[in-house]
Amino acid sequence: MERIFTDKLRFIDSKGRTRIFSGMNIDDKLLNQNEFRYRLDDDFFKKYRAFGLDFIRLAVTWQNLEPKMGEYNEKYLKSLDKIFNLAEKYGVYILLDMHQDIYSANGGKSVGDGAPEWAAITDGAKPRMPIFVWADGYFFGRWVHNSFDHFWNNDFYRGVGLQDRYCELWKMLAKRYKDSPALFGYDLMNEPFPGSPSKKIFVRLVSNIAKAVLTNEKIDRKKMFKAVISGDTATALNCVKGDVIRDVMEPLDELEADFDINKYSPFMNKTSAAIREVTENGIIMMEQCYLCNSGIKQSAPPITVNGKREPLQCFGPHSYDIMVDTPLYKYANSSRVKAFFTEMHNTQLRLSVPVVVGEWGGCSDNTDTSWFPHAHELLDFFDEKQWSNAYWDYHGDDLEKPIMELLCRTHPVAVAGEIIRYGFNRENEVFTLSYKSDKKGETLIYVHKPFTLESIEYSTVEEFDNGSSLISVKADKGEHTISIKLK
Repeated sequence: MERIFTDKLRFIDSKGRTRIFSGMNIDDKLLNQNEFRYRLDDDFFKKYRAFGLDFIRLAVTWQNLEPKMGEYNEKYLKSLDKIFNLAEKYGVYILLDMHQDIYSANGGKSVGDGAPEWAAITDGAKPRMPIFVWADGYFFGRWVHNSFDHFWNNDFYRGVGLQDRYCELWKMLAKRYKDSPALFGYDLMNEPFPGSPSKKIFVRLVSNIAKAVLTNEKIDRKKMFKAVISGDTATALNCVKGDVIRDVMEPLDELEADFDINKYSPFMNKTSAAIREVTENGIIMMEQCYLCNSGIKQSAPPITVNGKREPLQCFGPHSYDIMVDTPLYKYANSSRVKAFFTEMHNTQLRLSVPVVVGEWGGCSDNTDTSWFPHAHELLDFFDEKQWSNAYWDYHGDDLEKPIMELLCRTHPVAVAGEIIRYGFNRENEVFTLSYKSDKKGETLIYVHKPFTLESIEYSTVEEFDNGSSLISVKADKGEHTISIKLK
């Protein structure tokens, strides 16, 4: 496997080729685990690669890695070792994600995951199960706010700062996997959350939404109210399109910036420095605050280590439509989600780093195909921006489910130069890749079904049982266009 580096907005390998990664989130958010929850064996990896997937955002939790302070769960780590070894065998890259949702499961008292109970300092606020959706603890949970406040302040537990323990955890993981060819990098915290300052942001958000519904000229209020009265939920939601998003979110940017600059950025720099004490290998991913998933501007500066810009860093945005985690998500509106991702593209340009969309999708149980048109629009958007992506998420048997009809698609894997553009015309079933190179090189393309490729010489690197293949096209210096007609 080629080691992966960054070059401004691109991922590149040791041959200088532009790399595009495609994969899934595979998570273990369960409590009290002694091995990773899913069996990722040879059969899994064979099928995974046959579908053109070469990237896993592997979500693990602090609670399973260090259930007791200072004692790492060696049984659990050995199960991760096996996954890394098989990933290397089959050419699949792993992004280690330290996952959290509402900070902690609190020993099973809340629906969250992440920090072990010993690292959740709630100041007496009692955890509870959700009333509306799993995330309501972010907005109404004092135990969640208090826990995050203590973490960002690096407050002590038994004489050791919480962030200091977190850094030691990452140092242990970096030391363990630094030499694995399958290592892509480190996602230091899933969807960081401000803690108690979020209350002010949330109140202003609700106010902004109400104001927009009542006064924003981009919303057809007559149509919306008529749809609400008649019970036409889809029409009512579609009256709020992507062109309204920044009008609602922009007034919140300054509040979010305070967290990004004064809490999140120092945490990223500190944790990255801990990893770099151990190894220079692996790309460090910057995420964005949970609240930024819906279009609030992310303001954290690039990661620095000991005052110098970290050379191997990327951005890992997440986004879903506004009704995510509710039955209304079946009415997801692509213009809204693309508006969220457009703001995230602005962050990418500001940071000057490549992107792996860390989470997207989340619309179904992976058997429903009715939302595929929405998903296709998002995939086309990612292709336009030349973004890698990881779908949310794997449920244990998805390689046999209809979701693979969506995720298994023709795409560039390694391009010998800089990509100009690429994309798939679904109506004509034609994939086109244009790129420019400054030297002779080999381009690899995954093609998800039988095809014809005229006027260009190619060779087949690998053929898979499902009729897909990995092909190689070698070309000299210059601009090139490859057009593949699928049968």
